[in-house]
Amino acid sequence: ICHHFTLLAEEIKYLDTSNAANLKNVVKNHQYILRLSEDLEDIFNLPNLFTVLLGSIEICVLGFNLTMGSWTQLPGCILFLLSVLLQILMMSYFGENITRESNKVGEAIYLCKWYKMNKREKQNILIIMTRSHKPAKLTAYKFSTISYASFMKIISTSWSYFT
Repeated sequence: ICHHFTLLAEEIKYLDTSNAANLKNVVKNHQYILRLSEDLEDIFNLPNLFTVLLGSIEICVLGFNLTMGSWTQLPGCILFLLSVLLQILMMSYFGENITRESNKVGEAIYLCKWYKMNKREKQNILIIMTRSHKPAKLTAYKFSTISYASFMKIISTSWSYFT
């Protein structure tokens, strides 16, 4: 989905009066990609919630185990803690990418030569521009957006609960 947004942004960036006939296809492609991202959100919003909640709990428990456990458990706990952090970081990375790439469509539509197009084409551009103000995103069952900011919040919240 990220690559589709990237390709669409590149196609939009080079729109002008000579290839403005492609604008209708661009609008259709944009709507199709947005539907794909909504389907992805519908499929993964519940697993994302479980990953966030269980990851937070695991970080707290592993932090407690590191401070109170025996030295023989230290390597296993650190390895498990790193794997939990990596899992949440990867999820945040992909959520951040989808949001960033969907925002690039709006930036690209502004960079095209829309001011040289006719009224109908400008209306189509306005449709894309208006829709691009609401970026595509992954959520944890609509409670939180999956991004780098949420990754940092998960870590700080887990640390707060641990302490």
